[in-house]
Amino acid sequence: MAVASEQVSTNGHAHPTVLNDALVLYMREIAPEDRKRVQAELSRFLRWVGGGRKAGTLAAPEIGEYSDLVSARGTAPDAVTRLEVVKKFLGYLKKQGLVEVSLAQHLRLRKGRTATGRRNQSTVERTVVRLTKAGHTELLSRLAGYRDERRQLADDIHRAAADKDVRENAPLEAAREAQGLLQSKITEIEATLKAAVVIEEHGSDQIGSRIRLGSTIVLQEQETGRTTTCQIVAPSEASPLQSKISSASPVGAAVLGRGPGDAVKVRTPRGVQVYTIVKTV
Repeated sequence: MAVASEQVSTNGHAHPTVLNDALVLYMREIAPEDRKRVQAELSRFLRWVGGGRKAGTLAAPEIGEYSDLVSARGTAPDAVTRLEVVKKFLGYLKKQGLVEVSLAQHLRLRKGRTATGRRNQSTVERTVVRLTKAGHTELLSRLAGYRDERRQLADDIHRAAADKDVRENAPLEAAREAQGLLQSKITEIEATLKAAVVIEEHGSDQIGSRIRLGSTIVLQEQETGRTTTCQIVAPSEASPLQSKISSASPVGAAVLGRGPGDAVKVRTPRGVQVYTIVKTV
């Protein structure tokens, strides 16, 4: 009597139905010089779809989603090479009778990334994003949290996809929509971190006590005499609740390069306001 995790393959031998176990056998057929590269790519694929599940539960839509993900995040030659590795593995699963239909056909490089688009992307990647050390740490923390959420969503999608009636599978659609939004946030943070330069958080530099990105300053509004302490940060770090003012805001732009004792005029919704820079902290 065969165990539950095995079935008879096309060559008459018992074959595991769990994806992780199928990968182990498949790697035996790969040339030694290619094993490291192939295993790395297939391990990435199985982490995404869930290696502990049965091969027969793989569905065409999720294979297409993985294809879109690889296409969006890699250059064309690299993406084609990566998808080709997965395509051969899916072909192996079909040959062994572990899946009923050929899923390899759903792995294809999505078109639409023109030369102009690639040039624009290169320009974006070369843009320097200046972050304070605290801001950089916060982005890393948010990225880790989003990645944890993505893994949880992947599990939710697998559970929802187990429902054979996908015509009105609201949980599945909701999970996939949430996954798309979450991936957008992850991609944005990854791009920011890739272009990030962590600045020193000092109130002064070599030119006296001139205010720069990362400076913490005390401002006094001349009309009311009210003082405010704030830090000048990059737009991506701005948080009024934490008294972090964007360098692109009217106040932030006005004080950059100035020093204690200087008065600056700022156009606000209340009209033109005059602030005196009391000191840097």
